[in-house]
Amino acid sequence: MGAFVDAVRPYVEAGFTEVALVRIGGETRHALLDWARDRLLAALREL
Repeated sequence: MGAFVDAVRPYVEAGFTEVALVRIGGETRHALLDWARDRLLAALREL
């Protein structure tokens, strides 16, 4: 998860208030959405 937060951090520091994370297709999209909801979004809100 740290790699995702580290990748978004420069954009937050530059003043961006929104980012889009996209996973297209495949059976893993539901797992990605669950992970983002449960863990990633909370970490990004702390930036």
